Amino acid sequence: MKTVFELALKRILRQRLTLVLMISFPIVLAFLPQPEGMQTPTIAYGIFGLVILFVAFLLTKQVIEDRQSKTIVRIAASPISHRDYLVGHLAAYMIVMMIQLTFFFLLSLIQWTAPVSFYVWAYLLMFMFTVMAICFSLFWHSMFKTYATSIAIFSIAANLMAVIGGMTFPLALLPDRLRTVAVVLPTYWYSYGLEQATEMNFNYVMLCLLILLGFAIIFLTIGSKRRFE
Repeated sequence: MKTVFELALKRILRQRLTLVLMISFPIVLAFLPQPEGMQTPTIAYGIFGLVILFVAFLLTKQVIEDRQSKTIVRIAASPISHRDYLVGHLAAYMIVMMIQLTFFFLLSLIQWTAPVSFYVWAYLLMFMFTVMAICFSLFWHSMFKTYATSIAIFSIAANLMAVIGGMTFPLALLPDRLRTVAVVLPTYWYSYGLEQATEMNFNYVMLCLLILLGFAIIFLTIGSKRRFE
């Protein structure tokens, strides 16, 4: 697993455009004007959730590229097991994304003034959403044979999930019927968790964390079923 982990990290470092975006977006969002009267940077944190979703997708493209180039077949013939291959890659993605997450979090501490409780719960929500985003991206890539098809459809789906899930504007603005549909999306529970953290309803925030964990387990279970094909 260590060998796979190191290889995955090296491949991530070669994705220079992705790394630039990972650094640039937190800086841009940290200086995003906060609406007057809003006590916490909920909107910036919500949009950062969309950034997390796209970064996870771009990092996990290694899996579909390995399958597309038949590299995965050669790996299957080696002593490396499917479990080692999967865990090594997921660990590399998680570490890189945690660096980005923490960078944004520190910038937000400097830029905005909000209750300490909000920052604690918001960080936990970002962490769990990152776990979910990586597992979701793995699941998403498992449904397609080529990266071109995967990214073409994902670009539309992710933006729809963000809008319907309330990541780009307050959930209160969503029509009731649309909000009923939105509860089946993990993006909704991330946004809802941020709102509850603002209102200091920490029991609901904990519920959101558990639901996001549930989504992550489901996506990982389904996404990892596609082995060396």
